[in-house]
Amino acid sequence: MKKVFYLLGLVTLLIGCEKSPKGFDLENLEGYWEIDKAETPYGAKQYKVSTTVDYFHVEDSAGFRKKVQPRLIGKDQASADQEEFRLGFKNDSLRIHYQSEFDQWRETIIELTEEKLVIKNDSSFYYIYKRFKPIEIEDKKKSGRT
Repeated sequence: MKKVFYLLGLVTLLIGCEKSPKGFDLENLEGYWEIDKAETPYGAKQYKVSTTVDYFHVEDSAGFRKKVQPRLIGKDQASADQEEFRLGFKNDSLRIHYQSEFDQWRETIIELTEEKLVIKNDSSFYYIYKRFKPIEIEDKKKSGRT
């Protein structure tokens, strides 16, 4: 079993070293993303309000993803759990390979720009994200207004 994980890691590393397909700037993945819409083989759902956003942290061809609850006052509340991943390119597609001690799975990034992220999972569910923009509330005391 240990050899399988070693081989999987080596293959992922080799895939991750391939040149980025045209149109994918990995720096755009970094940051906070809010779900806008989900499309499944059974229908679509538009999200008007999300109580959590996904945070992606990327270094080279690896990183993690975690859920964050934005707050109006104070620091955002981040989940303790995070999903580690490696990025790789295959057939001009950008793949996210997740692996935990319990499971492994992958997703394909269909579109990645500064403001839009479209991810497809192996069940043909599409998740359309928009860049999260926090609500900014001006502190009247600091601005000099009353």
